[in-house]
Amino acid sequence: MQHDLMFWLRETASNIGRNRLMSLLAVTTATIGLFLLGAFFLAFINLQALVKNQTQKLDLVVFLKADISPQRRKQIYDAARVKQVADLQFMSKAQVLREAVRRDPDIPLADFEGKYNPYSDELRINLKEEYLNDIFKLEDYLGGLPGVLKTRSDREPIRKLLAFKSFATIAGVVSLVILGMAILLIIHNAIRLTIFARRREIQIMELVGATNWFIRVPFLLEGVLYGLLGAILASLVLSPLFLALVRMPWPLLHDLLPLAQSNVLWSCVALMLGAGLLFGLLGSWFSLARSIGKTAH
Repeated sequence: MQHDLMFWLRETASNIGRNRLMSLLAVTTATIGLFLLGAFFLAFINLQALVKNQTQKLDLVVFLKADISPQRRKQIYDAARVKQVADLQFMSKAQVLREAVRRDPDIPLADFEGKYNPYSDELRINLKEEYLNDIFKLEDYLGGLPGVLKTRSDREPIRKLLAFKSFATIAGVVSLVILGMAILLIIHNAIRLTIFARRREIQIMELVGATNWFIRVPFLLEGVLYGLLGAILASLVLSPLFLALVRMPWPLLHDLLPLAQSNVLWSCVALMLGAGLLFGLLGSWFSLARSIGKTAH
């Protein structure tokens, strides 16, 4: 086994040495592709976090009529406790008034206490993230209940935010897939050129009884090496750039990059290393599947 391992390592180094230009191109392209992949990943998860933070601020307010009985108020409260709701809070009109005074101290509290309070009892509802699309259905349902004065939600901004969230998710996934396919194709072509350049040696090895696996291993190692080198170089470039970016004293930038913790960067590095390993292995495998065993033709 040790003898085979040494042979495979020598053959891998020989393949790279004989095709220096193609090897350099493969590593460079993998580096650029994985750098873009990592940058897209960081942008994507920060965008998802940004949208999540904004959607968590969305709420549905149900205003109750002033003349409803405590029993009816409880029935409406219970009706609002559906599975889609993450948080349900009852606010009496006195609490709403005090809250308004805290926001605007110029409001003459003494003039509105007691029977002169112009506010209504409220139910404030926050939905679970996975059920945000149901906010309009819930609003229509609660708005039609007896004892409900009206409901309030910013429909158009919410609709736009939810549409943007769906678009960002689809665009992010598509971009990651396209970048991955580009890296895979480059490594695939690099290994195919290496196999083509050594087709006579491969034919001889097949004729003397070498198994397909024995012939394939050096090429698989070569592809994995391209992918890992590309991932390491991309990480060495992307990591300091991201850290420098999040440390800039720009409040707007901090709002756009809510996930600036180091564990996010480590996740990105792990993704790039895993992607480099996977793409290198798959690129080599696809090339070998189409070449090894068919070189004599």
